[in-house]
Amino acid sequence: MKAHRIAAAAALSLLFTACAYQPYPPLPPELAARQQAGPPSAPPAPQAFAAPRPTGGGNVSVAARREAEMPLVSQEVEVPPPDPASLPAADKRQLDIRLAEQRFNYFEDGRLVWTGPISSGAAEHPTPKGDFRLLSKDIDKRSGSYTNFFDQPTPMPYSLQFIGPYFIHEGYLPGEPASHGCVRLRYEDAKFVYARMRVGDRIVVAD
Repeated sequence: MKAHRIAAAAALSLLFTACAYQPYPPLPPELAARQQAGPPSAPPAPQAFAAPRPTGGGNVSVAARREAEMPLVSQEVEVPPPDPASLPAADKRQLDIRLAEQRFNYFEDGRLVWTGPISSGAAEHPTPKGDFRLLSKDIDKRSGSYTNFFDQPTPMPYSLQFIGPYFIHEGYLPGEPASHGCVRLRYEDAKFVYARMRVGDRIVVAD
């Protein structure tokens, strides 16, 4: 039953946000009411449970439609990151994004503090590579370019801007590159990195 609940939650996440693991901030009241029914009372096995194909208006891209048809992947975190408040202050912080490995590595004062999976840009929306600096932070950002199933701006919680319209933020990880160029992290990982990093910190995106 636990696996069924995880699969159902992931499916609803894709349906309502098209990007983020959970709606953040909440959808407008008139749209939130449409979620009240929740997942089916007896969902099928996870391997047979597929997210509905987005049919909403707005800029629902080919990449988003393709992702909605992928098999669901559990977002459960077996070992959570450390409590950000429990760590000592650091003079230097750096976030490395490794596209080939689909993984991030977070360093403080040259020491690896935390690592985890990511989902970077799909082939038609590649994530830019380079040596960047953290430009801005926004805990409840919504996309200005793409919409979710309800034609609402897609949630991008815990956003870290590293160049132009590209951000590292919390989102659903399908197990492969699938975003519109942003880098998605799991909910727990995104919260941790967001809490520790400061504007001006180094972000390296490489193969």
